[in-house]
Amino acid sequence: MIVAISTLLTIAGLWFVLRKYFTAGVTVVTLLLLFAGTNFFVMTVYSGAIQASILLALMVVVVWMTQRWYDKPGWVEAVMTGLAMGTLVFIKPSGFASVLLFFFWGAYNRETFSHKWKLFNQNRIQVLMILMLFIVGIALRLIYPLAFSGSWFCDYVQHKRVIYLLAPNLWLVLFSIKNGWLIYTPLVLFSIPGFYILAERNKPIFYATFLYSLVFTLMLASSPDVATPDNFSQQRMSEIFAVLFIPIGYFVSWVHEGRWIRRSFYGILITAICGLSLFQTWQYRTKILNPWFTTPEYYEAAFLKTAVNAKTRLLQEFYNLDMSSFLSNENDFKISTIIFDGFENSPGGFQGHMQAKIVHTGNGAMRLDTGLRFTPDLGLKISGLPKDYPLGIRFSISVYSETDFKINPANIVVSLRHQGQLFRYKAISLQGMPLSKGNWNIVKLDYVIPRLFDPDDDLIAYFWYTGNSAIYVDDLRVELFENKE
Repeated sequence: MIVAISTLLTIAGLWFVLRKYFTAGVTVVTLLLLFAGTNFFVMTVYSGAIQASILLALMVVVVWMTQRWYDKPGWVEAVMTGLAMGTLVFIKPSGFASVLLFFFWGAYNRETFSHKWKLFNQNRIQVLMILMLFIVGIALRLIYPLAFSGSWFCDYVQHKRVIYLLAPNLWLVLFSIKNGWLIYTPLVLFSIPGFYILAERNKPIFYATFLYSLVFTLMLASSPDVATPDNFSQQRMSEIFAVLFIPIGYFVSWVHEGRWIRRSFYGILITAICGLSLFQTWQYRTKILNPWFTTPEYYEAAFLKTAVNAKTRLLQEFYNLDMSSFLSNENDFKISTIIFDGFENSPGGFQGHMQAKIVHTGNGAMRLDTGLRFTPDLGLKISGLPKDYPLGIRFSISVYSETDFKINPANIVVSLRHQGQLFRYKAISLQGMPLSKGNWNIVKLDYVIPRLFDPDDDLIAYFWYTGNSAIYVDDLRVELFENKE
């Protein structure tokens, strides 16, 4: 709901902003490019990126209300501008750049700055209100750094080093093969000629929009958090679209005004770039691309590919390898069952939890309840497994619950154990799976063993019940995936 409201506000606000400078046709095309050529589509439709969508909507409000205030100063515009700017800077430091957009809007020489000063004097109470609301946002950021920690409303991470100087992460933000903005959202490159056209045709807003874009990018690249590839196509950059699509709109208008050769050439080029962005978004959605694991070699090998084999996936960063996507193409592997337990015989210490009334196959199944929450620990020495890599494990088990799994939680777990300590732990909750009560359901967890390990380490797999009634398990299986090549 929050993402939907933010998206509607973004589209409506940008429509009014762009219509001031362009025809309805150019505005429609520019807004379509926002969907087809940027991460806005995956961010709003699939990812549910609440914070990023809110930040973009807030920045659209800043641009829209700034535009209206300079046309005709009013209290509604002043309050909305101040609230939006204060909220932006409260959520993350790069929101500071929004104040530059407001104070430099419409000014580019001595005469326009003099006119701006007169306008501020005539409406000094409104200007002070805007500045006060902005400062309140900064104060809240400094005074209450833990107030919304861990929520979608704030990005408070590593509080002791909120920001670095000189944008040390600029290259990662723009060109990282993992999630670089210009790698996965190349359409924004058209803002460069767009700014040139904007400077020629509408100089009063050129300096404000260019200065905001530059400062915002440098401040964002000064944050330690952007070095973490935890999102596709740098969703943290999304709020800049509220400003960048003004010069992009000027570029689209320039293309539209040209002769058929210009329109044809740039039409094909823009279509190809949007197609590439949409295709890479599809690759991300189908787990061919993953910001955590992509390397330059893997990106090159997977470029424009609709499927990749196990050999290609070896080019990813192996330690963080995405297990489910790596083992998804079963034809790439030789699969063998190395452990199977149908609970036909009662293991020692579990006699009271074996029953024959509710079973999947065979004559018995195990009942887990508040008196027993774990299946027997399946420990397997890594040294007993083949030495070839990659080596995958699939842990599967049949589960049955008489109540809804959403209120009867349980987990399947696979981990490595080194000298009694668990590491490379992975668990999946049954609550998030589409399972039906009163029926047997097969659940699975895929796991890739890393290259470096101690031969004395153990591979362990178990089912962990955390509900309050009862759940039944049967046909516990561990399968080994070996590369055929």
